[in-house]
Amino acid sequence: MRIFETLAGAAKFAGSRWQAALAQGREDETRLWRYVGESRNFVQVTGQLYRFEDYLDEIASGTPSKTSPALNAGKGEFSRPAVEMLLEVIDEVPDPEQKRHVSVLIALLDFIADTGQIDEVEDFFIHHHQYAPIAVARFSSREEAEKWLKGTAELPSPANILIGDDYYQFWYMREDNTRGMYREYVIEATIAALTAKGIPPGVPSFSSRAEAEDWLKRHPANPESFVVIDGEHYLAVHHRRLKLHTLHHVASALSEWEEHKKKVALE
Repeated sequence: MRIFETLAGAAKFAGSRWQAALAQGREDETRLWRYVGESRNFVQVTGQLYRFEDYLDEIASGTPSKTSPALNAGKGEFSRPAVEMLLEVIDEVPDPEQKRHVSVLIALLDFIADTGQIDEVEDFFIHHHQYAPIAVARFSSREEAEKWLKGTAELPSPANILIGDDYYQFWYMREDNTRGMYREYVIEATIAALTAKGIPPGVPSFSSRAEAEDWLKRHPANPESFVVIDGEHYLAVHHRRLKLHTLHHVASALSEWEEHKKKVALE
């Protein structure tokens, strides 16, 4: 996937400029470089790398973009000033490779604007530390997920999905049409960290999962909170994009996390 290399080079350049601005105390510029970096993160974790690669190919072929945040004063607190900053930088840097990196970053923000995602990206930039790791879809069973994985022509990739309450990462390589998925343990690691000092007392208690889920619809976790179901502790995790909660049995999750760490250590 050549887009990985393209974005990695652009991200490295953006990171160096962020560090320079931070070291020199230029707060506004530091914030804009962070916004550029989180815009790249958003496109990646939502599985839009191939979509952006196609957008870059259209630009290279001479197809004009439909809009630009640099020209749209009414859209976004950070998008327009970020593009204006990048337009200044591309004129300043003498190295052709650096200019290519900046042009990719400008195209990235144009892509976000053209696809109507400015508000979503700005929300991600401001609040994503308060959200659960993004999952782009949820399936009731592995068989259902595999049917989708095998039967969908163009998959978002790479990205996380949920199968039941468990995270899986799936991947798709358009170049040779290979695809697959594997278990991710992001929530198990979170539970281990959250329970290291003990579960706080007085968490909401329910007799069944259905009762807990009904309560969580009216009191969404932000992004997670402990509950008790039938005498057992669970971590409720709110997935804003999917408008649902997953429920993770604490004791089982801690056991799975320890087993996963042992397996990784052996490998």
